[in-house]
Amino acid sequence: MFATRRRIYNFDIWPGFVDALAAVLMVIIFVLMTFVVAQLFLTDALNDRDQSLANLNKEIEALSINLKSERTSKEEAQKTLNLLEAQISTLTQQLSVSTQDLAAEKIAKTQEAEKAVSLTQQITELQEAIAHLNSALKSEEAKYKEQELELANLHRRLEDTLAKKLAELEALRHELENIQGENVLLKVQVDDLSQKKGVDPDSFASAKAQLGQFRSDFLTKLVKVLGDRQDIRVVGDRFVFQSEVLFDRGSAELGKEGLEQLDKLAIALKEIAAKIPASIHWVLRVDGHTDTVPIKRAQFPSNWELSSARAISVVRYLISQGIDPKNLVAAGFGEFQPLESRKNTKEKGAEDSMDAEKAMARNRRIEFRLDQL
Repeated sequence: MFATRRRIYNFDIWPGFVDALAAVLMVIIFVLMTFVVAQLFLTDALNDRDQSLANLNKEIEALSINLKSERTSKEEAQKTLNLLEAQISTLTQQLSVSTQDLAAEKIAKTQEAEKAVSLTQQITELQEAIAHLNSALKSEEAKYKEQELELANLHRRLEDTLAKKLAELEALRHELENIQGENVLLKVQVDDLSQKKGVDPDSFASAKAQLGQFRSDFLTKLVKVLGDRQDIRVVGDRFVFQSEVLFDRGSAELGKEGLEQLDKLAIALKEIAAKIPASIHWVLRVDGHTDTVPIKRAQFPSNWELSSARAISVVRYLISQGIDPKNLVAAGFGEFQPLESRKNTKEKGAEDSMDAEKAMARNRRIEFRLDQL
């Protein structure tokens, strides 16, 4: 009986155990599947987070670079500002010195002007005295006409006095002209001092005198190397090339003959430049001039452009021949600085005047002048 019950008990529990074990296994499988799914979602979330973190790192790196660049720019700007402040301070000091020099020059000029006024007054007084003497002479001639001998003696005395007064008057006139010339020189020196900020007038005058000697040597050497030509000549302190020597009509391109002549000029200029002291700041002015005939081309809308382009062509070629650019100046005057005007030509007599075409040809020119800055 007990055995039967035991068999029955064993038979009844085993299926339940299997069912329970199967249920537990299904739960475990469900949990594992849930864990796998959760792991997949977590992996995707971590990948997204890593990508976002990488993007944030890139943005941070870019911001760091920009910040570094901004700091560098700020440092450079600060350096530039400091340099400008130093330059402004230096220029302010130079301006103060120049202002003081200019004030001194103005005082000297005022004194010279007062002296000129005084001399003018003296000349007026002398002229009045001469007029008075002439009046007295006429009165004496009318009064003592019969006494010829005495009148002759008086006349001689008056002539002697008049000659002395005239000599004094002429001397005063010369002195006045010298003072006026000194005033002009003072004005030039004041202008130069205002531009150069502190140049000593005595050293400037000495440099100007030295440059005048070098200018004379330069012109003499040019005359020798270029020969005796009617289309190349010396006019005052300038050397003048007729434009036809260097350019074709209406052109700013140097011709073959012009290049040959400029080669000679460049050689002479380099020889003279080697002798000029470094303390003398000199330039060779190249001035372009045209006649009064309007050009009106696309390249040259007016004679201003043509004259300037010709001067610049000459300067560029001289630079190519070894002349320092800082010693060269190009200027265009158009038709407004003529040597011969058609109006003056018509006003002269037919035998003394130049032909109008020849006058215009003389006005088409390139001038060279050794000058001081």
